[in-house]
Amino acid sequence: MLYSLMQMRVPYTMFTTATAAFMSFCTFAAEPSTKSTGKVSYYNQIRPILQANCQGCHQPAKAKGGYVMTDFKGLLAGGEDEGLAVVPGKPAKSALVALITPDKDGETEMPKGKSPLHSAEIELIKNWITEGAKDDTPASAQKPVDADHPPLYTLPPVITSLDYSPDGKWLAVAGFHEVLLHKADGSGLAGRLIGMSERIESVRFSPDGKWLAVTGGNPARMGEVQVWDVAKQNLSLPLYTHY
Repeated sequence: MLYSLMQMRVPYTMFTTATAAFMSFCTFAAEPSTKSTGKVSYYNQIRPILQANCQGCHQPAKAKGGYVMTDFKGLLAGGEDEGLAVVPGKPAKSALVALITPDKDGETEMPKGKSPLHSAEIELIKNWITEGAKDDTPASAQKPVDADHPPLYTLPPVITSLDYSPDGKWLAVAGFHEVLLHKADGSGLAGRLIGMSERIESVRFSPDGKWLAVTGGNPARMGEVQVWDVAKQNLSLPLYTHY
């Protein structure tokens, strides 16, 4: 499948339609940093590793193996088969460590289809578990953004990208952490495609209109390409890169 992710000129009427589709826009504070305690920080050190390498396939929109790593409790609990992923204080009994540790042939079960984590990253995760696997996420950053907790909007948005489906049925509009799928006739919102990326940069339908390609990321931290099944409103393919 080939998708055009290039920016395109859009008539003023399209921006008018998209702006009218939004009822409100949410303001979000910058993520605060946690104070250094000398111990491994989940929020500042472990979370970025998991976000860049694991969360693409283990998030609410695509929970492979039933394992959701974007939620701290879910991260510890593990998926359907491997048992407890993280046992605080006991890395040897933590399934996550076994999943990311290379075997004698240098292969790992996670990240699936990607190069193994660097040995320093694996050691950092082990040390974090040994120290008790504490969650030091600031209170202001703990509010989840997913299908059950969609973004709230209170101000008119800056629309970074929008696209009509080839059949003229849908209008996809970039939002915060999501793409809003509107009925092109303006009769209502048909779906909210919520993913990992905070900032959505571009949205494009495939020529047959069955797929929606989305690019975005979190500034200075990670970039992402999402491919959504429009009919099912399911995330079919997430591709990540980190800086």
